[in-house]
Amino acid sequence: MKTDPRVKLLVIVLLTTLAVLAKDVIYLAVVVLAALLINILLKTDLASAFKRLRHFLWLLLFIALVQSLTIKGGTVLLHIGGANLLTTRGIQFAVEFILRMGVIVFAGLIATTTDGREMTDGLLKMHMPYELAFMSGIALRFLPVFREEFSARLNAISMRGIDLKKIGLFKKLKLYAYLISPTVSGCIIRSGELAKSMQSRGFRANKKRTMLRELKMTAKDWTIIAVSLILTACYLCAMYIHGTLVRF
Repeated sequence: MKTDPRVKLLVIVLLTTLAVLAKDVIYLAVVVLAALLINILLKTDLASAFKRLRHFLWLLLFIALVQSLTIKGGTVLLHIGGANLLTTRGIQFAVEFILRMGVIVFAGLIATTTDGREMTDGLLKMHMPYELAFMSGIALRFLPVFREEFSARLNAISMRGIDLKKIGLFKKLKLYAYLISPTVSGCIIRSGELAKSMQSRGFRANKKRTMLRELKMTAKDWTIIAVSLILTACYLCAMYIHGTLVRF
């Protein structure tokens, strides 16, 4: 479904806002399902995304477990001596954390359905300074660059006869720590090359810029914006009435 990038940015803001304001598992689950449905409508490659994110699953579970052990309250499910290690309230906070991370992941996937140049043009249409819009687009492009640099160094280690699947967890973490420095160095070198390319093409030479394709909002885009705002307002009202809205 072809949608203006400004509409997608609004949807991302609304989803992440609801994820922050909601403090009930049921309401958070509804936001996650809504984000998942939006990705399905946009035909996002969810299988590939989940395959890439599977390495972070254990980290999320570990953080959720730490939260469940440190938060007090609720019924004690597991205790050793006088220390309560696991409570129902701790588990609730852990589930809420995982759901919020799910909303963030799905919201990020929405941004991947739009080309980086179109996203930059959308930010410019929202009267963002060109330098900031360009930096935002470059930041999104450098995420896959970082992954490529890291994967290239992992492949180099594998070619030297080191099987990452057979080494222990702590040794693997130590190895990853050693790879961070050359990976960041490689990204810095690429950023320097990009800066030289920008200067050679006259970046910021003229204050007024032109676009190859002008973004224009259609009736469908305005309808999506109206429906999204109405649903968000109704959702916030429902959370406020039931007392599940985070208050600062």
